[in-house]
Amino acid sequence: MSHLHLNIFPINLPDVEISVGVQPFDSRDAMRELRKTHAGTHAFNRVSVEENGKKLDLIYAVRLDGTACTICPETRKIRLRENLGVARQLVNESFIASFAGKTDRKTVDVGPLKVLSSEKEHDFIAQAVNGATVPPWLFVRLAHAIEARVFQFDGQDPFLGLVFDHHTYRRIARPCSEWLAERFDLVGLYVSEKSPFNDARIEPRARLVGRVAAINGSTLQLTDCREGRNTVEAKDVEIEADYDGFMRCLNATFKGRANTIDRQLFDLQSAAQVGPKKLSELTRIENRLTAKSLRLLPGFEAPVLPHLDTKGKRFPTVHQAPQALYVFDRTFNTPALNDAKRGIFELGPYSQQGFTPSTPRICVICERNRKGEVEQFLQKLLEGHNEPGRKCFFPNGFIKTYRLQGKDVRFFLADNATALAYRKAAQEALATVTTEAERWHLAYVQVNEASHDMRGETNPYLVAKATFLSQQIPTQEFMIETSRRKGSGLDFILSNIALASYAKLGGTPWHLKVNNPMAHELVVGLGSTSISDSKLGARQRMVGITTMFTSEGRYLLGNMSNAVPFEDYGKAVVEMLTSSIERARTDMNWQKGDEVRLIFHSFKPLKDIEADAVKAVALSLKDYHVDFAFLHVAQDHDTVLFDSDNPGAKSFAAGMARGVDVMKGEFAPMRGTYLTLNKSNAILSLTGSREVKKPTDGLPYPVLLHLHRSSTFTDMKYLTEQVYTFACHSWKSFDMAGMPVTIGYSQLIARLLGRLGALPHFSVDSIHGRLNRLRWFL
Repeated sequence: MSHLHLNIFPINLPDVEISVGVQPFDSRDAMRELRKTHAGTHAFNRVSVEENGKKLDLIYAVRLDGTACTICPETRKIRLRENLGVARQLVNESFIASFAGKTDRKTVDVGPLKVLSSEKEHDFIAQAVNGATVPPWLFVRLAHAIEARVFQFDGQDPFLGLVFDHHTYRRIARPCSEWLAERFDLVGLYVSEKSPFNDARIEPRARLVGRVAAINGSTLQLTDCREGRNTVEAKDVEIEADYDGFMRCLNATFKGRANTIDRQLFDLQSAAQVGPKKLSELTRIENRLTAKSLRLLPGFEAPVLPHLDTKGKRFPTVHQAPQALYVFDRTFNTPALNDAKRGIFELGPYSQQGFTPSTPRICVICERNRKGEVEQFLQKLLEGHNEPGRKCFFPNGFIKTYRLQGKDVRFFLADNATALAYRKAAQEALATVTTEAERWHLAYVQVNEASHDMRGETNPYLVAKATFLSQQIPTQEFMIETSRRKGSGLDFILSNIALASYAKLGGTPWHLKVNNPMAHELVVGLGSTSISDSKLGARQRMVGITTMFTSEGRYLLGNMSNAVPFEDYGKAVVEMLTSSIERARTDMNWQKGDEVRLIFHSFKPLKDIEADAVKAVALSLKDYHVDFAFLHVAQDHDTVLFDSDNPGAKSFAAGMARGVDVMKGEFAPMRGTYLTLNKSNAILSLTGSREVKKPTDGLPYPVLLHLHRSSTFTDMKYLTEQVYTFACHSWKSFDMAGMPVTIGYSQLIARLLGRLGALPHFSVDSIHGRLNRLRWFL
C-alpha cells in the first residue's frame, strides 16, 4: 500500500468580509503598471464576474494596511473565502513582506517566489570549497520556491494551498569591471545585466545580454547579443553563471580547483534532490509554517495546515492509468501484449505483410580508419549479437527480427573526422544513384562522441544528415564509442537502433489497443522552433511543427510550416494545420456530419497566436461537428508527489561500481499514478523508480497537464489517461518515455531543426514531401 504525499499545505482562510476597490480590466500592461506603481501597498487580482447577464473582466484592489482603497472608482465588500484569487494575492504579499530586507533570506525571483535558504547545509559552495573563503558575490545555494494556488479536488470544495519546493540558485554577482581589474579574460563568456522587478523588495534578476567578443578599455564589445546591445560597460554587467563562465570563475577564484569543487557541488545538489531528503526538508518547512499563522491584513490571519498525504481526509482521489497494450497483428487473431519488445521479437512488426522495401538499400558513412570496427558493429546490428555463455537479448538481428528479406549495404569512407570529409563521403553516396530503383532507403553514419559538442558546419553528423535530407533520405547515427560496448548493454543499444531504423524505412512496429471513441480523433503534437545559430540574435524565422496520430497511436505524418518571420507565424500555422488535417481527413474517410475531435499536446505554454490558429482551423471544418482540447504537458513546475513507502529500485551500474546495493528513484510513485488538482490541471507520474537512470537523478517530478481555457473538450480523466498511453509508445526506443510520443517527436524535430538551421545552405523545405510520413527525426 502506498503512502503518498503532496508538497501542498492547505491554508485555513478566515471567514471574513473585506473591502476592495473595483475597476475594469483594460489590459495586462495596465495591470502590470498598477502593480509596479503600488508595490508593497496594494494587492491586485483579475476576476471575471457576471452582472446583469453580462460577463465582466474586473480588477479587485486591496489596500494592505486594511483601510479603504481610494485608487479605484468604486469599492465593494467581498467574502474572502469566496474569492480565493484575492486571497492568493494576499498570501503572496505576506511572504514578500516577511522576507523584505533580510540579507540572509533574499527573495530572488517571482512566479513562483524564490527565497534563498539561510541554513548552513544549504550553502553548497561553502561546503564544496573545503574551508576556503567564499567571496560574497558567489552564490550556489538552495532556494525555496513558494506559490499559493487554488485547488479543487474531485468531489471537494475549492481551497487555497501553498506549494513549497526547492531548487539550486547559482549566480556570479560581481561587476565585470572588477574581473578586468584582475586581468581576467572575459572574451568568449556570456554576460548579464541586473534587471529590476516591478517590486523593489525583490532582488533584480540577471538578464542575459550577450557574449563578449572583444574588450576596449572598460567597454565590452558583444556578439550574439540582444538587438541594439553591441556594447556594454563592464561595470554594468556580470558573468553569466552558465557552465563555461562558472568554471572559469571557479578556477580564477580557487586557484585551479574548479573540477574538484564542481564534482563536490554536483554531489551536494544531487543529495538535496533525492526523495527522502526532499520530504525531510518539506517536514522541516512544515514545522515552521504551522507554528505561526500568515498575516493577510491587519486583524486577519490564516493558519497553515500540514502538508497533504493519503492518511488525511483531504488528499485527492488517486488514480492509476490503465496499462498500454500493443497490437502486432492486423487481423487481431493474436492477442495484444503489454510488452512491445517481446511482441516484436516473437510476432514481428505490425506492417510486415507486404512491407517495402523488403531488401533495403543502406549506405554507410564512416571514417576510413574505423571501417573494420564499423563492419563488426553493423554485422551485429543486421544479423544478431550472440555471445557464448550468456543470455542474448538481440540474437536475430535487424533483418530477421523485422521480417525483412535481405539487405544491400555499401560503404562510403570519410578520410578523417571533419565535417568536410563527411560531406564529401555523403555526396559520393548520392552520386552513385542514377535511377529511382537505386535510391538509398537509409544512411548509417558513424561519428565520434566528441562531435556532439560541435556546432553548425563543424559537426560532421549534421552536415551529412543535411546532405541526405536534401534528397529525402533518412539517417541513423551511432558513436564509435557505443559500438565498443559489450554484453547485454550492447544488445539493448542494437535493439533500439533496429526499432528506429525500421520506423525510418516507413515501417509500423505496432499499434496501440484502445477503446476507440465515437468521434474521429486526431492527437497532434504542436511545437515550434526558431531558426538561428545564436542564443540571443534576432529570431528572424519561425517554424511551426506538428506530429499527427490517430487515437490508437497510428503515426499519420509529421509536418512543418515554412520558415517565416514572426509576424507571419500565425498564418503559417493555420496553413500547416489545414494541410495536415486535410490529409488526415482523406486517410480516415471522414463523412459530412461526423463528430471530429482534435487534441493538441504542447511542450510549451500555448501562445495565443497558436490557440487562435487552431480555433480558426476548427471553424473552417464546417461539414463536421468539431471539439478540440489544448493540453500543455509541462515538465518544469513545482508540484511534487512522493511515495514514502517506496524504497526505490536497485541501480545495478552504481551498485557494481561501489560493491553495495545502491537505490535510485527513492519515494517515486508508481508510473501511471495521477491526481486531478482542479478542473483544468492534473499531475501524472511518467517516471517511476525503474525508469530513473541514475541515483543522482533524484526524485522524478510528475508531468503537469494544463488544459487551455479555450478548449471545448474538457474530460481531464480521458485526456490524462491518453497522455499516459502515448507515453508508452515511441519508435525511437523500447525504454518507457518521460513524455507522450506526440511531444517527444515534436521536441526531436524542434531540436534537429534548431541545429540544422545553423547550416548556411540548409532549407526546411528539404524535409517536406515523402519524409513527412517517415520518422526521419528518430
